[in-house]
Amino acid sequence: MDERVRQVDVSTLQDRVYQELRNALYQGRFLPGDQLTIRSLARALGTSPMPVREAMQRLVAEQALVQLPNRTIRVPALTPDILTELVRIRMEVEGYAAERAARRGSAALCRQLRAINEGFRKAIEAEDSAAILEGNQRFHFAVYHAADAGELLKIIETLWLRSGPIVASERNVPGSIAMFARGVGVHERITSAIERRDAAEARFALALDIRAAAAWFRRNHRFEGPGSSAGRRDGPIGRTL
Repeated sequence: MDERVRQVDVSTLQDRVYQELRNALYQGRFLPGDQLTIRSLARALGTSPMPVREAMQRLVAEQALVQLPNRTIRVPALTPDILTELVRIRMEVEGYAAERAARRGSAALCRQLRAINEGFRKAIEAEDSAAILEGNQRFHFAVYHAADAGELLKIIETLWLRSGPIVASERNVPGSIAMFARGVGVHERITSAIERRDAAEARFALALDIRAAAAWFRRNHRFEGPGSSAGRRDGPIGRTL
């Protein structure tokens, strides 16, 4: 067997597994405190354990996951202080991205944003939580890519690796559908600001989207002690992964 070909295949597979786990975190398929196991993830992805192990170690290095002294790997737990810090940083950084996107706005971008937002609205009507989270992520990142700032995008991606599980945990709280439904209007406000090239309004509306969701979450989330999350330790649908 040509070892060079095999190494390329393995590297490509590792990258694909890494990207899939990143997307799972972005879209909130895991919740704060969830325990992840290499074997179960490998089985779900249809791969051997090796690329999953490598991908998880990369995510630990990026602080998207944490490795405990017993080598257990978990999604970071959530505390009120962590939530506050993440929200403040996201409002500044992602608001700035929206401002840049508005300065570079185009009719094509606005059509794209409205199409995504319409899909988001339909997912809310269907109460399809997975599609809701995916639609929200797609809308935001369409704005952030339009900012045309590579280093800024990397920072936002890192923030979303931490924030995705927090957003996901909202979906199990009564009233969460109504909370997401309000986001449809805010998304249109962002789009309209970009359409008018109103950078200040785009920044404000994007920050409002983050702040409003965080305020709702804080009112409805049960923090258990100063250093704990909502107390769930199993997987995103009630099992360890």
